[in-house]
Amino acid sequence: MQNVKEIQNSKGFESKKMITFYFPRRYVLIILGFLGMVSVYTMRVNLSVALVAMVNQTTTSSSNGSLHEFVECPNLLNAGTQTESTQFKGTRYNWDSKVQGTILGSFFYGYILTQVPGGVLAERFGGKWLFGVGTFITAVFSILTPLAASLGTTAFIVVRVLEGIGEGVTFPAMNYLISTWAPMTERSRFSTIIFTGNPFGNVIAMPISGLLSSASFLGGWPAVFYVFGGLGCIWFVFWSFLVYETPDRHPTISKEELFLIEQNNDEKLKQKPAVPWRDIFTSIPMWALIIAHTGHNFGYYLLMTEMPTYLNNILHFDLKSNGFLSAIPYIAQGAAAWVASFIADRLRVSETMSITSIRKLFQIIGVFGPACCLLLINISGCRPQLIVALLTLGMGFNGCIYSGFNVTHVDMCPDFAGTAFAITNAVANLMGIIGPLVVGYFTATGSTIHNWSEVFYTAAAVYFVSGAIFAIFGSAEVQQWGTATVEVKEEKNEKKLSIIPDVICSH
Repeated sequence: MQNVKEIQNSKGFESKKMITFYFPRRYVLIILGFLGMVSVYTMRVNLSVALVAMVNQTTTSSSNGSLHEFVECPNLLNAGTQTESTQFKGTRYNWDSKVQGTILGSFFYGYILTQVPGGVLAERFGGKWLFGVGTFITAVFSILTPLAASLGTTAFIVVRVLEGIGEGVTFPAMNYLISTWAPMTERSRFSTIIFTGNPFGNVIAMPISGLLSSASFLGGWPAVFYVFGGLGCIWFVFWSFLVYETPDRHPTISKEELFLIEQNNDEKLKQKPAVPWRDIFTSIPMWALIIAHTGHNFGYYLLMTEMPTYLNNILHFDLKSNGFLSAIPYIAQGAAAWVASFIADRLRVSETMSITSIRKLFQIIGVFGPACCLLLINISGCRPQLIVALLTLGMGFNGCIYSGFNVTHVDMCPDFAGTAFAITNAVANLMGIIGPLVVGYFTATGSTIHNWSEVFYTAAAVYFVSGAIFAIFGSAEVQQWGTATVEVKEEKNEKKLSIIPDVICSH
């Protein structure tokens, strides 16, 4: 981070060394990429907490018999943990559980729609503006959310779909930027730090959403959408001026850093090759990657979107405690992910394990660990401290997936990393729609420990199966279709590049 320059005095007799501070420009991308991911995730998950404040709780309560006859863990309710329900600020709506499930899932209809187009656009035109504008659009519609809710359920759902459309291009665009800026030996850490903006977004959104929903600031729960949307707009300004598409376009990057990136990265072609769609969809490792991503998302989204409801209905935490407790597991996830990424990069540098073995090892830990914790929750009964501890431990294990399947897209197909991530993310994010429906199906007869056990058993089974498939069929080696090989004539007088037909060849 320092440059040493030789400076000669005016007489030319002496030479002094002056140390100047230099902050690597790729770190700027890492920091703003991380904050961008924090921003988009706060705007995605804040509804999970705010919805508790937006819904008239009497609508979902049973009118027959005493409350204790229909409530699990009544001893926790007697302890007076749920004292904030009458203090929510803002308009309340009479939405039953099915309508709430539809609202929570509506974001993903738009989100899935722009995944593959986002990947293709990133590879053709670059990822900087695609990621930035996608985040900005998400922020604008977040600010419009309270207005849409006041206009009716349909308007609310439409705005959430449009918000999903804006955010849908961000992940493929960022994956492409990582493939351009990250040296191979830093790839695990580079990718992990940026993408752990997701759990840290949860850490920020959940407790703050709970606090804002119970405060008078900007009308209660509407402040949740105003605040996070406004912060997203501010982030966009910094992103626009400080981030550049490629290292060689950065006006102030040092020659040393540019050399480091270019010598430790896959060469990008000026002429963008055609995407080898047939080879992608007939690749066994690619399908293993799709299944790994889908299995992870099923468990992750189920917990992310439904954890506030579980803590409220089963363990009877008030909204403020709900938000803070919902955030604790994601702190563990982010911290564990950073440690795992450092270990993964060290293993790669030492060459003690192949890159495929490294990815499989961390993926197995990342999905088998949470699965075991969910099984233990099912036998924990009404022990809130133990359950929160197991959720935290499970999400800590889950942090390893950032050094598992998540970065494998860049490893196996560096020239098509954006498209590959878009494909797996599009399929995997169907779980954002299916997850709430699964919970609604199992809890249709009541929010009971038994019914929630069925939810956790299902999530654990999906974790185990998807992890096993990736361990057997997955690969992080560069695929034949993963790079577009360019033959460069060695003769100095021949400068023309020739691309191999169909863009299918080995690395």
